[in-house]
Amino acid sequence: MSDEQLQRLVGRSVTVSVPATIANLGVGYDVLGMAIDERNELSVRVSGLAASGARGDVKLEVRGEGLGELPTDRRNVAVGAVVRGLAAAGVPNGERLALEISALNRIPLARGLGSSAAAFVAGLFAGAALAGASGTVDELPGSCADLFPDDLTDRLFAAADDDEGHPDNAAAAIFGGLVASARVDAVLTARLVAVPDSAIPVLMVPDLRLPTSEMRAVLPPRVPMEDAVHNAGRMAAGIAALEAGDSAGFALLADDRLHQPYRAKRYPALPALISAAVDAGAVSACLAGAGSAVLAIVDDASRVDRVREAMERAAAAAKIGGAARRYDVDHDGVRLEAAAGFGA
Repeated sequence: MSDEQLQRLVGRSVTVSVPATIANLGVGYDVLGMAIDERNELSVRVSGLAASGARGDVKLEVRGEGLGELPTDRRNVAVGAVVRGLAAAGVPNGERLALEISALNRIPLARGLGSSAAAFVAGLFAGAALAGASGTVDELPGSCADLFPDDLTDRLFAAADDDEGHPDNAAAAIFGGLVASARVDAVLTARLVAVPDSAIPVLMVPDLRLPTSEMRAVLPPRVPMEDAVHNAGRMAAGIAALEAGDSAGFALLADDRLHQPYRAKRYPALPALISAAVDAGAVSACLAGAGSAVLAIVDDASRVDRVREAMERAAAAAKIGGAARRYDVDHDGVRLEAAAGFGA
């Protein structure tokens, strides 16, 4: 791309938002992911263009979660993701652009809520938006899956999967809702699964942090055949129930044998949190991603407070603190919230 073409991007700015996501949902290890209505925002402005062969300056501000912890230079995953998003949308050499970035993080870190996927997806779609991928800035805010060409969205999804090493969080972050995703014959695919209107997520977020790398390290390299069959059957039956409008499908999905029993050894409070939610009237409860958050599904609004309070009591008894609250399922996925500097 010529200097003149890159120069046209100077002065452009975009803001994208990405929902928190909960992977696995029990039996759907590295396959299922669901988005909820807690959002990080990323604003990116192109402030200049460096000389050929040089990299543009990056100014990055972090607010909210991760303040004082996350890097504020090119080591931040969002910066590289912006450059990859630009390239996917046809703008190579994006590292020459000087960027001013502001990250407003509401998704807690190291709790199993997809904070790393949110950061990378935000950067990817911000980069693509800066390249003009949405085609219009007259219908904002809007879901990027609706605004962007399908083939570009697919490329960005593949880039997020490559970065994460598994597509579950990225799929839910991009498309919203409950998503089943996998590579089939080397082709990445994602399919939305219906979520009954009666299903209400209640999320317990402890103060305890559990790094994903540590929680993956406790998993065995092989599992018993009977456990694999158990999980496969419950995922099939659970998805079928949800597609039929039955929230009890979440109970089938929560009945996992492949990762939660092993992770409970590292996270001994997990069984008590799950039992507290179910005993208080939840349809199901499971570890959110690699934890430490625990997701309960309630199908009766009158039980939400009872389930929430029971989970908080269990967390207090385990001395891991935190709070529980009701959420809604997010059906938008990554959104382009605002754009400026694109001219007529």
